[in-house]
Amino acid sequence: MKAVIDTNVIFAGLVNRKGAAFKIFQHFFRKHFDWVNSNQTLEEYQGVLNFSKKVSAASVQIFLQLLRRRTIQVQICGELKVCKDADDDKFLETAIVGGANFLVTKNLKHFPRKSYQGVRIVNVSTFLKELEKLDLQES
Repeated sequence: MKAVIDTNVIFAGLVNRKGAAFKIFQHFFRKHFDWVNSNQTLEEYQGVLNFSKKVSAASVQIFLQLLRRRTIQVQICGELKVCKDADDDKFLETAIVGGANFLVTKNLKHFPRKSYQGVRIVNVSTFLKELEKLDLQES
């Protein structure tokens, strides 16, 4: 399973290590899914996280280094223009180009619909349920 993770989910996971968003990180580091990124998504992660006072600069750098090493990197052109918030187009384009099954976000309303060109656009709890289904199938 492949997924693109929106910045708002990453921020939530780094700020609250007891929350649902942090569980996505745990699944990723246990190799339960492949995380897909592009230079554009990584740049947004870095910009938003560095601006925040709730996450230390050291934590941001370590996290971004891990993502650069462990995620699938794809190249996007930045041509997709379908999201209500133009900053979210890069996430959907990354998901499409990377063959992701899911785009995980806390802002569903910014995306065109529940699915776009084969990518399911879901919230954190729905994605966690999908990961649990996989765990049960593998058991």
